[in-house]
Amino acid sequence: MAKRSLLVVLLFSLCLPVTVHADDNPCPCVPRTLLWTVEACETWNCAQAALIQANGDPYVMSMPTNSAQYKWIVMRRIVSGSSTVSPNAPFLIDSYSNMGEAFSAYATIDSSAMPMMFSAVDGAMLVVRLREASRRPNARK
Repeated sequence: MAKRSLLVVLLFSLCLPVTVHADDNPCPCVPRTLLWTVEACETWNCAQAALIQANGDPYVMSMPTNSAQYKWIVMRRIVSGSSTVSPNAPFLIDSYSNMGEAFSAYATIDSSAMPMMFSAVDGAMLVVRLREASRRPNARK
């Protein structure tokens, strides 16, 4: 009788489903890094086309510039690694977490680089400038 009850207990334990402790997060993902990019547009139509393609995305902005060649810029927040930026792009953009840091950077940029400072929807402070500052005809050497 003892052998029979031991056999029943053994068979019952084999029939129990084996449980594995699984992690609640099935995705072993890498945290996303968000960054801002800027592209130059020569016409208003180019800038508006970028906004239309964004389909209301609050992280896409179009702004006018003082540049004679690139009259508009389009700033866009993207996930790092999802896009490449041309090394010859005429404008550069830097993102700062607060106004003090952004203003310090803005104040050090030569005015011929046409610096601009913006506040973004995500709270970032953006400083945009020309990659190569234009030479003014009346500039002293």
